[in-house]
Amino acid sequence: MAEKEEIEILISDDGHLKFHIRGIKGPRCVDIAKSLANECGRIKEITYTSEYYQKEKEKREIRGLRKN
Repeated sequence: MAEKEEIEILISDDGHLKFHIRGIKGPRCVDIAKSLANECGRIKEITYTSEYYQKEKEKREIRGLRKN
């Protein structure tokens, strides 16, 4: 079963946004945060969680072989 990916967006009283990105490992997480920030404003700070330093599981597709 694939790990659940989720993005939590918190909006403070003064209008600042905070993104919590879970289930997305490595630099892909930062890419998503930057994409969100491009739509919402500039990035003030990035805090890396332990998930950032983990590698994503390699996705493989296995197809059956047919004998001729």
